[in-house]
Amino acid sequence: MFNEDVRRTNASDWGDIIVSFGDFDESRKRFEEVIRKVRAEKYVFIGGDHTVTLFPIYFFRGKIRKYIHLDAHADFEHTYLGSKYNHDCVLRRIGEILGWENIILAGVRSVSEKALSELKKLGVEYYTTFDIENQPDLLCDLIKRVDYVSIDMDLFDPAYAPEVGNPEPLGLNLQILFKCITHANPIFVDIVEVTASSIVSPTAILAATILREMIIVMNH
Repeated sequence: MFNEDVRRTNASDWGDIIVSFGDFDESRKRFEEVIRKVRAEKYVFIGGDHTVTLFPIYFFRGKIRKYIHLDAHADFEHTYLGSKYNHDCVLRRIGEILGWENIILAGVRSVSEKALSELKKLGVEYYTTFDIENQPDLLCDLIKRVDYVSIDMDLFDPAYAPEVGNPEPLGLNLQILFKCITHANPIFVDIVEVTASSIVSPTAILAATILREMIIVMNH
């Protein structure tokens, strides 16, 4: 897209962080032990459950002015299955950390009545997939405003990304996001909820392509 080779960017892979399943505090501790050694100017994180977004949000909270959550779901429940720390609550926790005025939800098309009511009550800025597709420049304008971009792969229609944790029909068209990547200037990016069975599955290839293009634009 940029006529550039990602191998010529100033990027390096720092490997995997082994989380402690079911123990959020221990997993966050392991993340922070590793990230203190990296000291990069910009970061890309790959999940995993969307809950992993909470680790960099908490660690870098003083450096994040505006965050966008690109997701088919609101992820705004207070608790889910008795836990405050899981994929169905992650945006709620992020808002508590960063402030409701500093988060944006975009691409949503599945939300409970309670969560929708609380999004409105707390003044969270949110847009559906239909809002984005009916306003060609909307997503690009949103992405320009943020320094943290979080992409749940269920943002996209299952025709493009079938192997995700919770697929939802009527998803975003690929071309819309790729056009907007050229306008992005994030410090932090994460790509999450890939459950691909093979590295050559459409979902894995799409996630890897987004990752490549984001690394290139972040290198500028």
